Amino acid sequence: MQGPRLFPLAFLSLCLWVNGCALLGIRSSERYDNRSFSILNLNLFNQRIPSTLANKNWRGDWLFRRERLELIDDQLRISRPDIVVFQELLTRRGSPSESDINILNFGALEGYEWDAEVVAFYKDTQEMQYQATAVGLPVKLSTSDKVEKKFWPIGLDGFMNYTLLELDQQPILLINISMPASAQKVDHWYKFVETELQSLLKDLGICKQRLVISGYLPGGLVWPGFAEFTETFELKDTAAGFCEAATDCLTSSNQNDLFMATAEGQSPSHSERIMVHRDSLVSFSNVVMNKMKDKTVYGGTYGLQRLWASRVYGWLADLRLQHCPFAAP
Repeated sequence: MQGPRLFPLAFLSLCLWVNGCALLGIRSSERYDNRSFSILNLNLFNQRIPSTLANKNWRGDWLFRRERLELIDDQLRISRPDIVVFQELLTRRGSPSESDINILNFGALEGYEWDAEVVAFYKDTQEMQYQATAVGLPVKLSTSDKVEKKFWPIGLDGFMNYTLLELDQQPILLINISMPASAQKVDHWYKFVETELQSLLKDLGICKQRLVISGYLPGGLVWPGFAEFTETFELKDTAAGFCEAATDCLTSSNQNDLFMATAEGQSPSHSERIMVHRDSLVSFSNVVMNKMKDKTVYGGTYGLQRLWASRVYGWLADLRLQHCPFAAP
């Protein structure tokens, strides 16, 4: 007589990873995308904050900016993320060669689709600042976007915009946020963001399981506005569980000479984040764009001896999103 068959371990792992299961308390209705995607958040630094190490201002200096972009491009070629979310991306009016998009598009991000929203114009340097997203296969820009409003100012120097994406015919709502720079005035703006996001999800017909929020998001659970915001959308920081020590998660660090030259009293922190629904699967999450060069060609004018990609590091995560819950019968 044949004995009972053992449930194959490989099939169990596949079931838990891809489709959920009724096993181990996971409901069969909790289905996930067939594949994951990697996403990188990176602030390119608009060079509007002057260096405290020298009297000369680097505002509008594209020789120094190109030197930094070369270092960024080198590191992008290594990480090759599917999605790159940018803040403080610049182009100079009337000068195609002085454009972060053009420079990166001819380098590591060649072949990517771009979605960019102008958020500021600086008359003194004739530079336009964008919040932008570069998207590579298998992720695509969605063609079904029907909401006209795509940009919201937040306070005096904060911005929010969105990009609608598709992965295997499943929508992804990507929110790109730069909260206001002054930490003392940030927390109450989370209520504004919360209200606008609720309306946007409703207008687009997308559930919060398909929401990805990337950018400058300072705060903690002791901040009432931040705590309510994360609870409303059931969000988790993708860094959770991936940092053995708090210093491993720092995106602004006193080891970064460019940050130290522009800190203006700001303490090192983990404020550049990628946040997703708490049921999303995160296979890895870590700091990137934290490599430096021992020498800089153009940074010495501003008191720098070494070259850093930006004043803050980037954050990279690999995600697998849950499908929207099935409608009740």
